[in-house]
Amino acid sequence: MNVLDRARIAGATLSYDLWLDFAGVPGRKRRDLRRELRANLGDATALVGSRNAIRGLGSTRQMAAAASVPDPTRPRWTVGFAVGISLLGLSLIAELLAALSWLDGAMAAAPDSRVAGAMTFFPGSSLTYSPTADGFSLSIGSGWVCLLVGLIAFLLAAQPWRLLMHHASSTTRRRSWFESAGNHSAE
Repeated sequence: MNVLDRARIAGATLSYDLWLDFAGVPGRKRRDLRRELRANLGDATALVGSRNAIRGLGSTRQMAAAASVPDPTRPRWTVGFAVGISLLGLSLIAELLAALSWLDGAMAAAPDSRVAGAMTFFPGSSLTYSPTADGFSLSIGSGWVCLLVGLIAFLLAAQPWRLLMHHASSTTRRRSWFESAGNHSAE
């Protein structure tokens, strides 16, 4: 196998692992499934080449969905991270567009000195416009709203309370077992 074959196999394996993680498959099971896929692709590459071997796989998303039943007690950290980062990025773009709108208004007023302000929908933000001899200077301080949006999106998508609910239910099951064991010994 050459470097290109190894890179193709690694890409397919990473894609498969990502979809397994999105499906909620636990880490140890994912590692075993990755190892199996890597071995199968290595054998198939020796026979038909890496491009055809990977093409023969089909969709890694469908493979991941068929490979294992998701664990409903496991938080979805990767999904939470992807959603949180995406919404953080979108809110930062919205804040940038609002800052450009503020800059347009500040430039339209044609001030001779420095102008400072904030954006209403982005608390904690600060903007400073300063005209110079050869143009202007703009300083933007991002507020806390974008981080809050990203954090809330992460928490809602990752659902970390699944882990807490799983621990609470296992504790309840243990207590009921001890209570039933105590009742049998008393009889």
